Parts: sequence; structure tokens; C-alpha cells
Amino acid sequence: MIIDFHIHMFQPKYTSNVGKPPDMKPATDGTVEGTKRQLLEWGISHAVVQHIAPKAGESRPVNEFAKELAKDGFYLQFGAFHPDDPPEYLRELKESGVFYGIKMHPYIQRFDIDDKKMYPAYEELSNLKLPVLFHTGRDPFNDKLKGAFPEKIVKIHKDFPDLIIIAAHLGALDMYDEAEKHIIGTDLYIDISDSVKFCDLKQYERIIKNHDPDKILFASDCPMGNPQEELAYLERLNLGSELMEKILYKNAKTLLGI
Repeated sequence: MIIDFHIHMFQPKYTSNVGKPPDMKPATDGTVEGTKRQLLEWGISHAVVQHIAPKAGESRPVNEFAKELAKDGFYLQFGAFHPDDPPEYLRELKESGVFYGIKMHPYIQRFDIDDKKMYPAYEELSNLKLPVLFHTGRDPFNDKLKGAFPEKIVKIHKDFPDLIIIAAHLGALDMYDEAEKHIIGTDLYIDISDSVKFCDLKQYERIIKNHDPDKILFASDCPMGNPQEELAYLERLNLGSELMEKILYKNAKTLLGI
């Protein structure tokens, strides 16, 4: 069994600020059926869709799409939540019974993780026990942006110790020294998406082996990333069956409560 904890399913109408490198070849065709067919061929049992609302006012229509997608039990949903949404909207998402958490992307959504205006939302997420997956690390399109740096994650974790945080991209995209300093070895969750593209194998192995084995989640960032490639990279570490099973699906099942 393999659960890919980080894929995307984009609606063109609500992705005006979602970019990709011009030379990137998507791993799937991006359609609901085409993506499922390809992921199943690659051995993926379930995929957690990380929905993003790039602009204010887009969360609700994106989440309505997520609700339709959820009718296919293959896809599990992390809902869209924009920094300008009222914190009360989180309770609505939780009570819908559809969403296992929310996804936030500081660069696409133009906010800093540790901005105090986000604190009411973090308080509500903590109360609801609703996990949040953050894009963590640098923005591959703009080196000047710093809103998702790992030390900001640590600050939020300190201020909201009950908030369930998943630091995407091996703890910090293309900032692995900083990830090792601030994230790795803590009780924060990390997903391993985009490891193949940005992290050399030696540091990758050190990060995996030095983090809490119960807090590592297999993920690909499909269609920007390829789960086959991420799995092959992980298998090069020869971690043993017990740890591999935790990373590939057991940790995800525990976190999701499935």
C-alpha cells in the first residue's frame, strides 16, 4: 500500500497564480480520471489532494470541487483556505466530513506563515485538530520571498504546540541545511515531495534517518513531481520494511484516521 500525501488537482479558473517551470513535463495529464489511472498504474493506493485558493474569495468554489472529487474514495481532500478567509470557515470545512486538513502556500497566497493575522486561524485549527500542510522552504520562482522559511514554522509550532503541522518538501524546499537545523528531529511532520529534484542522496538519507520515523510522509507533488521517481529515490536508502511501511502508508493512515 502507498498513500501519496501531496498531489494537486487544478481547476484552470482558480489557478491564475500557480506557476510551473517552462521546461517541466507534468507527470500526469492533470485530469481527474487520467491522474487516477496513472497513479494506480504506479501503485498508489490513495492520493491526498492539496487544494489551494490563490486569491481571496476562491476557497469556497475550490472546496466545492474538492467535495465532488471526494466522492471517488481514491482521492482524499485537504481543503483550500486563504489568509483572508474568516477562521470560522475552518469549522465548516471540518464539519463537512470531507476534509482531513487544509493546505496553505505562503508564496502563491502572498502571506508570511508567522504573520500575526494568521493566529486566529491557527487557534481554530488547533481547537479543531485539523492539520495544516504548508509549502515550506524557498520559492523556486522568486528568491526574495521568505514567508515559508523553516524558522517561521518553528515559531508557529512554539506558539501553537497543539497545531498539527506538516512541513512539505522534506522540511524546507531547497533549504535542507536550514531544515536540518530547525525541523528535522522535532515532532513536526514532514512530507518527502520534490526530494529527487532538489536534495542530494547523502543529505536526503541523513534527514530521513534523523527525523521521527512516525512523522515522515510519502509524497510526490504530482503532477509537478513523479511518485515513481520519489519511491525509487527512497528505496535507495534500504531503510528496512518497518520504516518503509511507516513512510509509505502507516503514518498517513494514523494522521488521517483511516
